[in-house]
Amino acid sequence: MLQAKEDDFSPPAGGASEPALGIVNPTTGLANDYLNVFNEVLLLLEFLPTMPEMTEEALAWQPRTYSEYFQQSTLPGAKYALAAYEDVDPVLRKKFESVLTRLIQIVTDAQRTLAAESSRPDYPDCIVGSCEATAEQMRIGLAYVNRLINEGGPSSAGASRSRNK
Repeated sequence: MLQAKEDDFSPPAGGASEPALGIVNPTTGLANDYLNVFNEVLLLLEFLPTMPEMTEEALAWQPRTYSEYFQQSTLPGAKYALAAYEDVDPVLRKKFESVLTRLIQIVTDAQRTLAAESSRPDYPDCIVGSCEATAEQMRIGLAYVNRLINEGGPSSAGASRSRNK
């Protein structure tokens, strides 16, 4: 395993403003801002049973990878988040990406159900249960990935200690 250097998460050449650096957790090298990709669709699915006019938007949602998100982002520090992602502990990164893959699958399954159910005469009443179940699954996955971003895993905890020395 690669040993973390003390300057692994130092600002890019030319420096970055303090707010730019604040988006990346210095322990894990990951940024919570990326979760907005999933929070958007979670909100859509939660409101869909009472706001069926959002159906098209929910069906149109497309996942974006962490890199795609920060490449398209106008957030201060987006480039720094991309650079830091390259140095994320491989074990942590694998866990992180695995949870994201599962979240994408949950949304894709919900979109498939939504597409099939949206033409029923009892729509949106017929999707209340599936939207609630999907939202619960997503909240569980998002809570887990949030912990990975903010706390890391066993190997990143050790890396954190070596960075802080």
